[in-house]
Amino acid sequence: MLIQNIWDMANQSIRIKIHHTGLVKSRGDANVIAEIKGKLNQTGYNLNDRLEDNLTGNFFGTLRYIPFDLALRKILSGGVYPSETGDKIGGISADFWGDKIEFWPYDTEGEIDALLHFDDTIIGIEVKYASGLSSDDDIDNSAKIDEQSIEEQSRNQLSRESRIVSRHGAGKTKILLFIANSDSCRTVYDDVLNRKIISNDVTLAYISWQSILVELEKLKLDNRYYQVIIDDLISLLKKKGFESFKDMNVQFDVDIDQTSFYSFGATDSLDFNIKMDSTIEGDLHYEFS
Repeated sequence: MLIQNIWDMANQSIRIKIHHTGLVKSRGDANVIAEIKGKLNQTGYNLNDRLEDNLTGNFFGTLRYIPFDLALRKILSGGVYPSETGDKIGGISADFWGDKIEFWPYDTEGEIDALLHFDDTIIGIEVKYASGLSSDDDIDNSAKIDEQSIEEQSRNQLSRESRIVSRHGAGKTKILLFIANSDSCRTVYDDVLNRKIISNDVTLAYISWQSILVELEKLKLDNRYYQVIIDDLISLLKKKGFESFKDMNVQFDVDIDQTSFYSFGATDSLDFNIKMDSTIEGDLHYEFS
């Protein structure tokens, strides 16, 4: 009886904690994913990788609590480039998807951050936060004359991961999605495509964390519990520094023609006038207050 009372008190304490701290449970579960998979090393070794793995678990692990059609599908279909790939993702329909995502699955060519398995589509996900690609080389297949030419396999991280997606997605539409800061997304994307080192049957696409934040802010869910999760993810990404410049309000004396181009510059000097009763002498120092 005493043991049962202690257990009941403990459960009550847990319920109270969850009630008062909002997303403690879901954030905890997201961190648990990274810890279970051995991604949260207790030492200072490889800090950047641990930050990325933690962000992967926090974002995708938390979104698993919301039906795919209500959140992640809208985020990816609205922000993925090229837009044609975003449209393909928008065509995927799923409710519960917690059993459709693999975190850091093992493969002989490396460890992709996540694989999303849908009926007709597989999406590989590579997440970057504070670092670049983990491996690269000088291999460039862009000069190959025709399709019969033998292409060299690159050890570039996205190249390797495209082969992972290709092997796991037999018979499906295959997408490799690169998620990073907006400063690096397009540069990495263009470089990899221009070198033709992505598997022929895999489509490479990207979405920046800044775009993800924009799409999150568009979501207004009727279920208030789901909306709490979305609001917490918005706060998390803002804290990570992913809030980008959106617009500005400037008043002009002339009408702005949207078909014309304008150049804006700053003044190089500032004129000011100070009235004083004393005479200013050279080679002396004065303090104004």
